[in-house]
Amino acid sequence: MRSGNPQITLTATAALDPHVPGYVVVPGAVGPVDGDPDAGDETIPVLLARFAGSDAMPLIRRALDNPDITVAAFCGGSLALAMAGLLEGRTATTHVLGIDMLDATGVNAVRARVVDDGDLVSGGGVTSGLDVAIYLLERDFGSHIAHAVEELFEYERRGTTWKSTGQLAA
Repeated sequence: MRSGNPQITLTATAALDPHVPGYVVVPGAVGPVDGDPDAGDETIPVLLARFAGSDAMPLIRRALDNPDITVAAFCGGSLALAMAGLLEGRTATTHVLGIDMLDATGVNAVRARVVDDGDLVSGGGVTSGLDVAIYLLERDFGSHIAHAVEELFEYERRGTTWKSTGQLAA
């Protein structure tokens, strides 16, 4: 798989099977925010749009339809899913620079570090990916596992996870 960084190539070891329970992780991209796409500039919006139009999106759509799969997207990953029309009507977050664009795609965009919308858990900027991962460990496997990973990484999860629950939610 081609990544957003020309120096890094990721080799898939298996195909995404939207029928197998588990997790699908959708990261963002790296690169300049501004530039001239007509001149071939590989800006973050260009990379996200390319991914949004890729063959991965129908598979991710089917994964989102499977209640036994959690899609975890962070940074621009959630924006790419929204650009592909996969998150309309859902609640999510993305990198602060893309939050208005996320909102414009029909997503209930929340400015939070981590947003839990059931089978879709999204995070803000790139370091929010760690918070998403540790949150999912706690949610799905318990606080003992999440705490052990925090200690191993020497990282303490930050912020509150936004959920559509409670008296003032929605």
